[in-house]
Amino acid sequence: MAVRGGLGRAQARRIDVTPGQLSAIGTLIFSLVLLVLLVPGAIQSWRTYAGVGARRQEDATGRAPDPSPDRARRVAMCETLGYRRLGETITRIPGIDVFGTVLAADDGWAYVLLADGSPEPGLTGFYTAWPDGRWLGTIHPRGHPLEIPGLSLHVETGTVATAEAAHRESLIRLAQEHGPPRLVRDLADVLALDADYRIRFGGRELRPLVIRAIAPAAIAVLLTVIAVALVLVAR
Repeated sequence: MAVRGGLGRAQARRIDVTPGQLSAIGTLIFSLVLLVLLVPGAIQSWRTYAGVGARRQEDATGRAPDPSPDRARRVAMCETLGYRRLGETITRIPGIDVFGTVLAADDGWAYVLLADGSPEPGLTGFYTAWPDGRWLGTIHPRGHPLEIPGLSLHVETGTVATAEAAHRESLIRLAQEHGPPRLVRDLADVLALDADYRIRFGGRELRPLVIRAIAPAAIAVLLTVIAVALVLVAR
């Protein structure tokens, strides 16, 4: 009987969990769930951002899949605005290949890159570069404006037509100061300009998006460390 009583007291001690221990365990479980949900996306965002400077667009004309209906509509809109189609490109991002369609303005003073989006609408970017290193970009319909030495990046939330008009207005104004821009005649010109852009600016416009993705994951890691400490202290 003494042995059985001792076992009963031992079992009681094993299941005697204080409110502090329950709270610590609950916090740990919650933080682990956050880690599972947030960390993979944060790692993917960082891998995408970290390789921007070395990554290059490649010519994918003739082997790219058909554009989505949304991209095809935007391509047709750009053609009505005086742009001619140069071809398709591919950008190899970790875990995914991103295809785009490139068009150039009839006067060669700008080019436009259109990519599909999922689940958000696809992006349209108008770009112009000058021989002295000055760059101008206008992104539609979302993004983060950026003003740094050598680069003015604007965001237009209206239509593709209003984005092109805004880009053209800024282009003409900058041309008065920097002279005629570098001409875009074919896809090879675009690929060379894209390489120059990535080397010089290396995805500076992506930093707000990366921070937005990484910050919650970093908080989840910190919360997990705190939760583990609470569990150990509450033992």
